[in-house]
Amino acid sequence: MESTLREYCEFGPERVYLLLALARSKENDVLDGPSAIRTVVQDADELEPAVAELDHAVSRFDATYRLYLTANARNTQQALFALRRSMDDWLEARLNGSTDVLRKFGRVDSEFKSTLQSDGCRDEANFVFDLDDATVADADALAATLRDRTTVHLRRETPNGFHLVTAPFDYTRLSTDVEYELKTDGLVFVSYLDD
Repeated sequence: MESTLREYCEFGPERVYLLLALARSKENDVLDGPSAIRTVVQDADELEPAVAELDHAVSRFDATYRLYLTANARNTQQALFALRRSMDDWLEARLNGSTDVLRKFGRVDSEFKSTLQSDGCRDEANFVFDLDDATVADADALAATLRDRTTVHLRRETPNGFHLVTAPFDYTRLSTDVEYELKTDGLVFVSYLDD
């Protein structure tokens, strides 16, 4: 795993990140496997093994997968309490005769990862500026503009442009000629898997 990602991630007792293998419909006419596979990473030493695990998992499918990292650390304690509230709702629904919730009880690990990825479980509030069809000069220009207002934590080249990850700031007055999409709890492109 690149040292920049190891340096970017700030792990702690209840701070983790999610690595995601995503198969996008734009890159896959037919998908013979899952569209997403997630794994929780608890410390920097787990980054490389987690990537290898995801790479192995997607190798079974004839699809193109991209590897992403959550831009914001996730709080496992918040996720645990949120999942417990959901499970209470499932139990109540089941006791009232619902059979729809039965599958959720059989996949609690997946439900935990979904909960962990939700906005309410983020442990920080970094922004991701997604620049599609951008040149290096565009990324440089936006990074310079952003540095006047905040800290740019990470810059990643993507298949279609760049991701710039910043500390949160009041972006309502940001003026730039560079086109971007702002994501307040986004994913950062890492690489393609199974290349």
